[in-house]
Amino acid sequence: MNRDINTIILDTVDSTSTYARKRADSLTLPSLIIAKEQTAGRGRQGKCFYSPADTGVYFTLLFEADESFDFITPRAAVAVCEALEKEEIFPQIKWVNDIYLGGRKVCGILCERFESAGRTLTAVGIGINLTTRVFPEDIPLAGSVGKALDPVNTATKITLAFLDSPSGHSRAELLGEYKKRSLITGKEIGYTENGSLFTGKAVDINDDFNLEVETPDGRKTLSSGEVSIIMR
Repeated sequence: MNRDINTIILDTVDSTSTYARKRADSLTLPSLIIAKEQTAGRGRQGKCFYSPADTGVYFTLLFEADESFDFITPRAAVAVCEALEKEEIFPQIKWVNDIYLGGRKVCGILCERFESAGRTLTAVGIGINLTTRVFPEDIPLAGSVGKALDPVNTATKITLAFLDSPSGHSRAELLGEYKKRSLITGKEIGYTENGSLFTGKAVDINDDFNLEVETPDGRKTLSSGEVSIIMR
């Protein structure tokens, strides 16, 4: 994949992912959009990602999709972990796309594919809390890395790790890297299906990066959705 990345740095924006989508037709690809602040940062399932000024890394990578470029979200999660580990920060991945440190969520990932001007594009949005200290009451598990990393440098390192990952990791290697950083394997979890809450034990992540859960009614395979760790 082309390593000549069109980088755009913004002081403030509603959402780097929204910015990328709105301007997709005119942007040189791949494009990396980095913001010092987001006023309406986007998370999965329509949730907001709290993105105050100058305390985090908020960016979106936009590129033309390649059908062989599979498992976008796991690749992004591993790339974030690898970049932070080089800074002596050792987070874990809560399936499917959240990065945790010390029992708190410090990073969210939103991956989207869409059509634009006859092209299939992928937008990988990543937000990392670096030094944010105060969070809204409705996100009690939010936390920060606790280290004032350079946002542009960090976003660039994660992007390069992500773009290199198809050649740097085979599918089996990527699965291994993902699983060894798993936060929930072996833990009791809650998950929602068809509007109802169920519980079980997360026992494995399969070759398709689905979560295998042991329940009272047998093994269940989750391909998407929200899960929570049950604290005893």
